[in-house]
Order: sequence, then C-alpha cells, then structure tokens
Amino acid sequence: MKILMIAPTPFFADRGCHTQIYEEIKALQKLGHSIVLCTYGLGRDVPGVKIVRTLNPPWYKKIAAGPSYTKILLLPFLTITAFATALSFRPDIIHGHLHEGALIARALQFFFRKKKYLFDMQGSLTGESIAHGFVNRNSLRHKLLSFIERRIANYFHVITQSDSMMKELSSFGVPETRRTNVHDGVDTGIFRPMRMNNELALRYGIEKKRPRVLFMGLLVTYQGADVMIEAFAKAAKKMHDIQFIVIGFPNIEKYQALCDSKGIGGQVKFLGRIDYLDLPRYLSLADIAVAPKISPTEGDGKIYNYMAMGMATVAFDRSVSREILGDTGIYAKFNDAADLAEKILWAIQHPSACKKLGARARTRAVANLSWDAVGKRIDEVYRRL
Repeated sequence: MKILMIAPTPFFADRGCHTQIYEEIKALQKLGHSIVLCTYGLGRDVPGVKIVRTLNPPWYKKIAAGPSYTKILLLPFLTITAFATALSFRPDIIHGHLHEGALIARALQFFFRKKKYLFDMQGSLTGESIAHGFVNRNSLRHKLLSFIERRIANYFHVITQSDSMMKELSSFGVPETRRTNVHDGVDTGIFRPMRMNNELALRYGIEKKRPRVLFMGLLVTYQGADVMIEAFAKAAKKMHDIQFIVIGFPNIEKYQALCDSKGIGGQVKFLGRIDYLDLPRYLSLADIAVAPKISPTEGDGKIYNYMAMGMATVAFDRSVSREILGDTGIYAKFNDAADLAEKILWAIQHPSACKKLGARARTRAVANLSWDAVGKRIDEVYRRL
C-alpha cells in the first residue's frame, strides 16, 4: 500500500515521539508499504525515510517536545504541503501522527473522500498542554482543548501504545471496534546487551568500579526530571560514590544548576543530546536505568531500550510502566523521590538480582516488543481499513 504520513513535529530530533515514527516507518517498509512523511521544515533527515517538508520560519528553532504558538501557525502550511503531496503521491491511506496530524488528515478528507484514514495517538493533548504550562487546568482554554481532543479522537480509527490510552479513548466515546493498541517497540538487533564502552567512560570520567545509574529522556518536569534529581540527591547521601549518567535535553543548564545546589554536581554527568543510532554505546555505561515519568497515560519508549539492553529498570509504579516491564521492573511509589532513591539503592546493593531482572527484560523485549511485531499489528489495521 501507499501510505502518506503526517507528522506535525520537527522530525527527526532524537526523542521518543520521533523514534516511534521512524521505527514504525522502517517496520512498515519491511512489509512492502511505500511511505512518504510530511513534516515541519525544522529537523534532520534520516536514512531510508522519504520526507517532504513544509516551510520553516527563521525564528522557529524549537526541537524539544511540547506545544508552541509557532507550531499552531505552521499547521495551515503543513496542510497545504500534505494536500500537494497527496495529489502527486496518491496514497491508499493517510496516517496522521499526533492530534494535529489527525486534524490535518480531517481537512484532507474533504478533498480525498475515498481515501482511508488513521489517527496515531501517542498521548493526551490536554494532559501534555497542562504539563507544559500551555493551559491551566479547568480554565476556559482547557475545556475548549478537551472538547477538541474528544472530537479528534472520534474522526478515524485510532491506534495507540498503551492500555491506559485505550481507556482514555473509551472515555471519549470511541467504540472498541475503532481503537487498537499496537504497543510500542524496540529494535532488539541494535539495542542489545554489550560491554561497557571504555572509550566513552574515559571521555566523560565515568569510573567502572563505582555504582552507576543512567537516565535517558527529555529533561522536563512532566517527564519526572525534577523528582529524579531529588531522588539522586537522597541516594547520594547514603551512598557517596554513586555516579549518575543523564542522557537528554533540553534544560541541561537548569538541571546541572539544580544538582549543584543539592551538592551532587560532581556525581551527575550530563551527556546532552545523543544521536539515536549511537544510543546503544551510551546505554552500555550503566547496568541500572531509571524511568521517572509522571505523566499518567503517556507511553515511555526509553523503557523498551533499557529492556533490550538487558538493564534493570527502576520506574515509578504507573500502569504504563507495568504494562511494558511486567514482572521485570523495580517499582517505586508514584512521584515519590524518597522511595525512588530507596529503590535505586536496592538495585545497586543487589547486583545478582538486577542481572536476572535485566536478562528477563531482554527476553521479554525480544519475544513481545520488537518493532517488527508492532509493524505487523499496524499492517493488520491498514488491511481492515
């Protein structure tokens, strides 16, 4: 089939949303689908993906997650780009990523009525807007956004990545026949257990003999970055030689300053933004990983990568984390820095148990969480459409 994907985001920018889109495209191409992706002008090209970009104003340089007024202003231009691409490409299915992508797909439906349409929902529009401070809870704008979100959810068949989001769709009135949990995935060939990369350890001053804990993700409040730093400080008070490795962006200076203020600046290594294809080498720097996300329904792609690497994962106890990790996770009380610190310390003090958890997590990832399996589930939805 010929698939036109619409992604209203600065693809590609080495973060979860973009990783998911990229891996979905690769998995679907393996199954014989021809795919063109329409996206914003900002971002970098990746091998194997045919990209059509809309214009990019010179002042727009935001590649981090979250809403912005410029993103909203760019939607009409991306709609025109998608319309022109649909005319020339003649797709069988138009696949809209994120709520804004589904909104653009809805606009195209007025002109291409015989096409089939799909909404790829990665999280809550209103929840993310509140988390980023874009709207205030129970405000008029929040109520309007909630109304729009419900309408968008009922436009087309929806695919999503967690049971929590499936329940949210149910609350929006989306019937069971029009929503499918295709789950998230990981490339278990690229992400696999490997020895600690000595070159990187030497470059960043990471000592192999000291306990090491790693985080990978966006450094923003709703991802749990603030509570994670608080947990790091509490853990460091009880184990003075612990090292923390942080891979991610933005706000590096903010969180470095927060670490300094808590007296752990010398123990936390901020490695910044890392090319997605180079991540496995960096993940090899630790055997214990932390997943502190506090968004209640949003997926957590980093956990899949941790599991495929055979790492033991300490995560907050939320339904999405349990859905991914199952009985291979180490769970801390939700949004509780003190308990997160205790679980990190437990993991360090029980290396044999953590090694077994990591091995089971790897087995679970290979058996159930590969991108090939995700691609087949999306392909089934395409064929039903």
